[in-house]
Amino acid sequence: MNAWKLYLIGTVVLVCAGIAFSLIGDKGFVLAWFAGRRHPFPDYFFYYVTLLGEPPGFIIIGVLLWLRSWRKMLIIPILGGLVTLISYILKNIFEHERPILYLKRIGWEGPLGVLDYYVNTGHASFPSGHSMAAWALFTLTAALIARPWVSILCLLLAASVSVSRVYLMVHFLQDVVAGAVVGFAIGYIFYFIAERYIKTNHQDVLLDEADQS
Repeated sequence: MNAWKLYLIGTVVLVCAGIAFSLIGDKGFVLAWFAGRRHPFPDYFFYYVTLLGEPPGFIIIGVLLWLRSWRKMLIIPILGGLVTLISYILKNIFEHERPILYLKRIGWEGPLGVLDYYVNTGHASFPSGHSMAAWALFTLTAALIARPWVSILCLLLAASVSVSRVYLMVHFLQDVVAGAVVGFAIGYIFYFIAERYIKTNHQDVLLDEADQS
């Protein structure tokens, strides 16, 4: 199967699964389900994998792409800035409450924080910026490299970041599903634009070298 089709199908399946699970019970159902199944391994796994939706994730992918092409590496920080801006705008438009406010309102008596991870408050829950960033980053990566194993790895990492936000009690499932959809769209559109720019400039460089020889 074509690497991009594999990534696309995987994304559709994961998003549909996320939507289906978000329809079970109230919006705190998945939060409560995770809270009742805490274990040291997922605690540490999600504690660290969530960092892939932050600057460390962009730095790692940027370095890996730099080993292939410095032009491809340069688009990573631009993507990070764009995602940050879009996330900020959307959060301020919707102003949905964070899970901790919802849980306190309904009288939740179960666990909240995982390890020493900071549980965000306020009304900036929808959509998840980490989920958006991870899906944008790994969608772009899967499109640029176009290898089946890379597509599978990118899907797993993007999904792990999304799940981590719910597991860490900082987002509802609806938040991360929306973030995934927006992030995928950003990543693919950015790839389409950036790839055309890279090809055009690469051809210009080749033409200049030919003229000079």
